[in-house]
Amino acid sequence: MSTPKGTGVLLQGIEGLPVQVPQTIFQHQADLGPTAALLWINLLACAQTSRPVRIADLARDMGVDVGELEQAMVILASAGWINDEGLVIRLTVPEPVQQGTLETAVAVLDEEQASFEWLVDYYAARVGNPSPEEMRKLLYWMERRQVSHEVIAVAIEEMCAGAARPSFPYLEGILRNWHAQGIRTYADLVERPTLARVLQHKPAEEELTAAELRWKEVFPDEFND
Repeated sequence: MSTPKGTGVLLQGIEGLPVQVPQTIFQHQADLGPTAALLWINLLACAQTSRPVRIADLARDMGVDVGELEQAMVILASAGWINDEGLVIRLTVPEPVQQGTLETAVAVLDEEQASFEWLVDYYAARVGNPSPEEMRKLLYWMERRQVSHEVIAVAIEEMCAGAARPSFPYLEGILRNWHAQGIRTYADLVERPTLARVLQHKPAEEELTAAELRWKEVFPDEFND
């Protein structure tokens, strides 16, 4: 089929198409990337047809790896296209960003994305590779509960120090306790070090107690032996 130069090709629609896709997603697909944009459309199709979402099934249907799809979920959440509310993932269409604030918004997004990726790597190093559900919950604590990645990292250390078998429910128990007491940033936690045993000061081995200092003054030779 040939068409005159400078003209497009007309497309005929399919009657009875069940999925209605907002035009906005196509305007932002270059920013989100092809995988994230297509994932959002697939999630929308699942929502409009009342089908349950299974990441492994979507990855198979889209022809991508599960890991790539998990990263696309993070991109959508960071850009405001989905809100993870625990048992429910709510699809949203972000409000348009004014041109004057676009660079600032991109910078904040990059910083939040970097913080989340750092936290995932930290969890993997201290506990093990997080599952997709655990990654979504880590993002939930950062974005929805406004707990900094540094605080979550301290909570991970607290869990490793206090639990014989570290688990994500144990970690969330620590975070819920701290959140209820107003802990959001590392500075909040430093001001209340008794909440985290791993932050409490421990005297170095070379530091001497008052009794040891007194003993050294009275019997220096015996103390050195």
